[in-house]
Amino acid sequence: MGTLAGSAVTERRERDSASISGYERMDGAAPVFHPPGMEERAAEVRDLLETGAACLSDVLDVASPKLKSLLVADADWRHAPREHERPYPPGLPYLTQSVEPPVLVLPETLSPVFRPRADATWPLVVWHELAHAFLLQKPVPRAPAWLREFVPQALSAAVARRAGLLDGHLGEMELACGFTVREYAGPADAERQMEFQNLLLRLGAAALEEFGERFLHRLADALWKETEVVGEERAEELLAGSLGHGGWEWLEGRPEF
Repeated sequence: MGTLAGSAVTERRERDSASISGYERMDGAAPVFHPPGMEERAAEVRDLLETGAACLSDVLDVASPKLKSLLVADADWRHAPREHERPYPPGLPYLTQSVEPPVLVLPETLSPVFRPRADATWPLVVWHELAHAFLLQKPVPRAPAWLREFVPQALSAAVARRAGLLDGHLGEMELACGFTVREYAGPADAERQMEFQNLLLRLGAAALEEFGERFLHRLADALWKETEVVGEERAEELLAGSLGHGGWEWLEGRPEF
């Protein structure tokens, strides 16, 4: 994780449509806007974004999206840019395209719903939202919730795997769950949503172990080429096909699926 010590990073106060009045800007591949006094946390975010962007560009074979990030103090959460009038629930990161370029909005305090609380929790959260930004560089069709969220979860797992953080995080997870990713249906409370996301992360990590990173490139490319709404059967075909030989048989044997 980065700090400001010895860094050539420049900071300046800047009014910006992606920012909040009085926030400062830390330059980087994806500039980080942050409250005064949060320089070390902002430098950590900058470093995570740079690590994630390099990995995702390599895995997906696409350029990094033009993006900014906003590290928001808890007291300022309602002032963060967003698509809708009502603020998002406190502590839940999100990507918004309500401003140009899009903004990755990150909370000072991560919601307690995120489990497990381990060294990789915050990096995985940042990389997950960054993965959404990579995918949304091109039109993505409507698809079942499990496929829409599987891709960024598997991509964030790929980054964590390269960084040596994935195995420890998976080891902290509770394994018991009363549904599969395809059985998940909203609306659901925050705890059930977290179980759903963790199931997807476990499935993505297992797929990476079995088939390697290349399936993610094939899956993203297949989604970008779809021109119609992706139904349940088609979603299953896209995932199994991206895995390659033995993909469908492997999926049928996974408890998460």
